[in-house]
Amino acid sequence: MNKNIISVIFVILLLPSIMAEDESYTSHVSISIPEAEPASKILTECFIEIDTNDENCTDSDDSIMLSWWSWSDQTNSNWPDDDAKSRAGTFNLSLNESFKSSALFNEQEIKQDAIANISKIEPMMPLINLTGEVIIAEGDTDSWYLRIPIEMTPSTNLTDDTLLYIFISKQNAVDNHGRMASNLIYDMKPEVGFGILADNTTKVEWIMSSEHLDAAGINFEDDPYGWTLTMAFFGAIESDNETNHLLSLHHFELPTASQNIDSTSLYIPILIIILLGIISFGLISQMFRNEKGMPKITAYWNKDNSLIIKIKSFTQKIEIKSFQVDEPWKMKNNPKSRFIEPEQVVEVELRFKQLELDECQIGIQVEVDELGSWTQYLVLESPKNN
Repeated sequence: MNKNIISVIFVILLLPSIMAEDESYTSHVSISIPEAEPASKILTECFIEIDTNDENCTDSDDSIMLSWWSWSDQTNSNWPDDDAKSRAGTFNLSLNESFKSSALFNEQEIKQDAIANISKIEPMMPLINLTGEVIIAEGDTDSWYLRIPIEMTPSTNLTDDTLLYIFISKQNAVDNHGRMASNLIYDMKPEVGFGILADNTTKVEWIMSSEHLDAAGINFEDDPYGWTLTMAFFGAIESDNETNHLLSLHHFELPTASQNIDSTSLYIPILIIILLGIISFGLISQMFRNEKGMPKITAYWNKDNSLIIKIKSFTQKIEIKSFQVDEPWKMKNNPKSRFIEPEQVVEVELRFKQLELDECQIGIQVEVDELGSWTQYLVLESPKNN
């Protein structure tokens, strides 16, 4: 897409932020934006596997790790995945059910390339002087949102495709199926509208509306804890516009209103926190038990165009009750209900009256001992499209 078109789109997105500057609001809590991370710090974006096996998505001393989840359509998870798919598409990363954990390092696919780029600009750091604060505010409609008033000044001329990405992530995210992921990104918001010439100071206030946050599954009022905000400026130096760099990186936890109260008022809350900690430990332990008991279901097309459903049980006995397929697909056979003992792998073959061009969407009704029943959905491309 033409860079000028992208700039126009971002400016349009920015207009609500500019127009909202005079809005009256209540500030619940605020935090000053800390100094930028050292130039040697790498921003690592990890696209985790469909089973949230994020062993490759762990922090290291030289990086800040953020995780992307791309599988809500396949798993009916309530984690957002639109931004993850968009981000992967920007860098032509292929996402499919056999996709393993992969990462971007300062928007580079190879970590050594990111390290080499750092060595070019590190003597010039800091490239951007950024000051300001992040405010969790409440508007006239009783909705909580973010205000980010800042002042920023580049120390050298930057190219006109310089962007700020604002990432909001959850340190310990748990979805509606009990899956767990570390530093999971819920929302990504790009921003422009700031000066890119050396010593040119921009004063602006960016707004992340309550509607925008709600769509990403973020509710600071009902779920205030464990949120992190990352501000990453990506662009090039005018004198070397061939290489895209991480120009400045700010990474910090968002505070909660309880962090502003007087210490003498903390005794009762501390007791409540201890009690909640005990309850949370029990809930998390139960979530781990549930996670270990949930089966893993995958599927692939056979050479004769039949569909093989592979079901792996873990600690719990499961019952596969029924299979349903969405129109226009029609099944030729109707597999019977069957039980699968713990720690077993069973394959079920589905045959169809004919192959369709549309995606094949299958609902599998599953019941797990002690955990209950639900329907697992699988969506597969038609073999006709390969």
